[in-house]
Amino acid sequence: MECPYCGADSVVKDSRTSSEGGRQTIRRRRQCVQCSRRFTTYEQLGAPPIKVLKRDGHHEPFDPEKIVRVLARVASDRPGLGPGDHQRLARAIEAQLLDAGVKTIRSGEIVDRLLALLGDVDRMARDRLAADYLDESGHLRTDAPRPTRRSSGQLAMFDEEEDKS
Repeated sequence: MECPYCGADSVVKDSRTSSEGGRQTIRRRRQCVQCSRRFTTYEQLGAPPIKVLKRDGHHEPFDPEKIVRVLARVASDRPGLGPGDHQRLARAIEAQLLDAGVKTIRSGEIVDRLLALLGDVDRMARDRLAADYLDESGHLRTDAPRPTRRSSGQLAMFDEEEDKS
C-alpha cells in the first residue's frame, strides 16, 4: 500500500478484524518505510459475485440496491417498513444466496424470495409487489413466456377465422 503522504511503500504494524453492519472489516495500522508516518486503512471483504439471469437472456451483477428501490416503491406509505427494514430485507436475500452458494439466479427467483420474506413482514407490501410481478394466472411476469391456452368460447371463433386465411 502506498503512503498517502509521500507515495512510498508501507508496512503493516497492526491488523484487526471486526464485523460491522453484517460485513467483515479489516483495520490495518500501517507505517511508511520512507517518511515513517503512520496511517490507517480499512478493508472490506468482498462477497463472491452473483449474476442475475434476466428474462431476455442477458446477465447482470446482483445489486441489493435494486431490491431496496423496489421495497421503497411498494412499501412507500406502510408504517411498519422503514428504510432500515428495506436494507435488512435486501441483505437477507443476499445472505440466502451467498449461504446457498448461488453463482447465477433467475430474476424471478429473487422476486419469489422477496415475496416470501414480505409475506412475514407486511402483507400489503407483499400484495403490491405481487401485483407488479404476477400475471393474471399467478405466474411471475419475469419468467419465460408461457404458452397460451386456446379458449373454447367466443374468442376461439376468431382464431379459426385467422387459420382459414
